[in-house]
Amino acid sequence: GTAPEPFDLFLSSIGTCAGIYILYFCRERGIDGAGIKLKLVFHRNETTHMVDEINMNILLPPDFPKKYENAVRKVAGMCTVKKHIQTPPQFVISTFFDQ
Repeated sequence: GTAPEPFDLFLSSIGTCAGIYILYFCRERGIDGAGIKLKLVFHRNETTHMVDEINMNILLPPDFPKKYENAVRKVAGMCTVKKHIQTPPQFVISTFFDQ
C-alpha cells in the first residue's frame, strides 16, 4: 500500500504519453503549454472489471490559439501507449531454469 499498483502505473502512462506529445506540439509552435491540463477518466465494465473506455479530456487555457484545438486532439491520439492498446502485441510466455 505504499506504492502505486502496476496497473495504475500503466494507466498513468497513457496520460503521460499524450501529455508529452501535446507539450512537444506546443514547443514546436512557440505556445506556452504551462496552462494545459489533461484529465483521464477510466470506465470499468461491471461484468469483466476491465477498463472498457478511456476518456481523455484536454483542458486548454483561454489564451490557447483556437486554430490548434483539433490538432492538439489529433497529436494526443498519436501517443504510442494508446496505439499499443489499440493494436496489442502478441505475448509469448516462456519458462527457463536458471543455471
